[in-house]
Amino acid sequence: MNGLDKIINEICAEAQSVADSLIAEANRSAEAVTNRATEKAEEILKNAEKEAETEYKKHIAMAQSAAEASLKRAILREKQDVISKIIDEAYNRILSLNDEEYFKCMTKLLDKNCKRSGGEMILSSKDKRRATAEFIKAVEDKGLKISNDIRDIDGGFILVYNDIEENCSLSAVMEDKRESLNDEVNSFLF
Repeated sequence: MNGLDKIINEICAEAQSVADSLIAEANRSAEAVTNRATEKAEEILKNAEKEAETEYKKHIAMAQSAAEASLKRAILREKQDVISKIIDEAYNRILSLNDEEYFKCMTKLLDKNCKRSGGEMILSSKDKRRATAEFIKAVEDKGLKISNDIRDIDGGFILVYNDIEENCSLSAVMEDKRESLNDEVNSFLF
């Protein structure tokens, strides 16, 4: 081999050594970049999984809360329906009592609502025809008189003091007392 070939071989060997060294360094750098990218990707994936889990739990909690609220509203509606039916049934029972029992109830209603004497009581035509002697006496004992007028009411009466009327018809009394009756029946039943 001559001197020139030897120099060329040395230059080639040195170039190969430098190239190998650069390739090794590039591979180490690429591996480091790949490792950092992999770690970053795993971190992003973990964070995404945590966020997804948090969102999932939040949506489950919201759906559960909405379902519970809907159930409570349905139960409340059902309770109110039951209470309303009970109150309506009580109202109808009072209207269908025999004369003696009915006017005992009306006497109690009179006792609760008559605040003073010197007025009149207006009845329905049906109640005026069937009023018992005991009821008429109770009205007179309160210092009231039964009016010749009649009103189109379901039951009960209207108390009149000069120009002031107090509606004590059964429908007015029941409506007036519906909320308190609702509360009482609700506590009794539920």
